[in-house]
Amino acid sequence: MTVTAITNATLLDREGQYAVQLDGGKIRSIVEASQVPAGDTIIDADGGLVTPSLVDPHLHLDLAYSVEQVPPNKSGTLLEAIGIWSAAKRELSVENVKARAIRAVNAEVSFGTGFIRSHVDVASASGDRLFRGVLAARDETRNLCDIQFVAFPQDGLIRDPGAVDIIRQSVRQGVDLVGGIPHIERTRREGIQHLELMFDLAEELDVDIDVHIDETDDPQSLYTEHLASLAIQRGYRGRVTASHVCALSSYTEVHAARVMDLIAEADINVICNPGVNLHLQGRFDTYPKRRGLTRISQLLERGIVCAAGQDCIKDPFYPLGTGQMLDQAFLLVHADHLSTPEKIRTAFDMVSSMAGRICKRPNADLIPGAPANVAVFPADNVIDLVRTKPTPSAVLLNGRRL
Repeated sequence: MTVTAITNATLLDREGQYAVQLDGGKIRSIVEASQVPAGDTIIDADGGLVTPSLVDPHLHLDLAYSVEQVPPNKSGTLLEAIGIWSAAKRELSVENVKARAIRAVNAEVSFGTGFIRSHVDVASASGDRLFRGVLAARDETRNLCDIQFVAFPQDGLIRDPGAVDIIRQSVRQGVDLVGGIPHIERTRREGIQHLELMFDLAEELDVDIDVHIDETDDPQSLYTEHLASLAIQRGYRGRVTASHVCALSSYTEVHAARVMDLIAEADINVICNPGVNLHLQGRFDTYPKRRGLTRISQLLERGIVCAAGQDCIKDPFYPLGTGQMLDQAFLLVHADHLSTPEKIRTAFDMVSSMAGRICKRPNADLIPGAPANVAVFPADNVIDLVRTKPTPSAVLLNGRRL
């Protein structure tokens, strides 16, 4: 159904109730609720909060629900998960990947997500099967959600040189960004070579970068500073996203400050994944255990754009996960002590407007002229929205109720 208005709506940062009028798949105007008559193509929000659709800036659709097909991760560590997945992906079919990805997209949309950035494994072990599967899933769910893909060389670029050509192939067939994972390489020198090769590929293909980096508690994992330096040297300011950046929390205060200043200078975005970071990190600690999350509050203080992703849904890396982005905002409030009303609002922004900025969705706001990608939630303020994490009563994509 194409919707012409959402009335009796509570909006972020506004007092009273409003009607959001829609036309041609876009927001036409926002007026007082009393100005819009009732009708079959009008949604009554009944005082609920109307927001832009949520954004998941970091997901792995090719991994989703694969825990149902693989042995359990007994140690719960990142390394064991990588090993389990390495064996599994050698056997997965395009159709299997497509079906699980569609299942995950439907789950995310049901919770109000309108945009997903997903990484897809492009290792030699899986060839082109995984990216073909998720691209087919994107084609089949275009009427539900907007999806971006990052070519992710899970097995490395130096350890797995065959991944280089698969990245090229995947981008030519519809994958949008180049990714990396330098800490998977055998040595620090090879990890830096990995980053340099990643930039070479991004420049060659003229695409942006989103890299898994320093996803470890190890304070000797220092790739983020090299990433920032390369972004500056290569003219890639504003075109790089650093995902995870967990080791930053283990650095000394002096070193951490230096690295965060470099991130700001390079205009790099940062994405954390609260559920998965809390689950995977700290595995080698006794007590006290580190939380595994990067220094979100300190990054925000420097003006660095940050977001929070789901990352995993029922896979060897994380046995839980639902695709409910409000879960990630909720966990972030706890993990980084974002406890004031202003900081809770920031946690919500990290799964909505700030995440949209990272994914270069500048119209991911509820303003006239923006796409009518909207979620209607049965909550009348953002704190209760994050606190209760309700399922939306309506989700719209380009003005059409899903």
